[in-house]
Amino acid sequence: RDLLEQPLLEVLYPSDGQAALLDETAYTQPALFALEYSLAKLWESWGVQPAALIGHSVGEYVAACVAGVFSLEDGLRLIATRSTLMQQLPHDGLMAVVFAPCERVERELESCRERVSVAAANGPENTVISGAADAVRTLVERFAQDGVRSQLLTVSHAFHSPLMESILDAFQAAA
Repeated sequence: RDLLEQPLLEVLYPSDGQAALLDETAYTQPALFALEYSLAKLWESWGVQPAALIGHSVGEYVAACVAGVFSLEDGLRLIATRSTLMQQLPHDGLMAVVFAPCERVERELESCRERVSVAAANGPENTVISGAADAVRTLVERFAQDGVRSQLLTVSHAFHSPLMESILDAFQAAA
């Protein structure tokens, strides 16, 4: 409660007429963390004990917390700090899913590596790119010209991209 301006329950269940804060990164990530952690605890209550834990993005923090790397309180503090720092960044990036193998996408990124990166390799032909809006749009157009389907994602920031680097020092200090 002391880490967010609005209580998470009010964000998840807003009153009529209340702003939808769940779309803001500062609240989206803590909400995801809380949901994922709760699901893990529900499975544990049913007797399911994981042999290994992995995750992506917020899920990495949840996996580390469930594995005992740090406490729930420390995990919440880390994710709240991370999401607040990300929320403060300019909204000048984009993300897109490219329906092509990661290796193919990586080759196309060579010309703009300092502005765009692979954010996730979700499957054999599902690669997410993230970075500066103009560069992502150019890549999407280039893929389309080559007959490769892609789709811009609805996100507030270019997560997992070079555009996040400016918060690393502050996040490291918090961690």
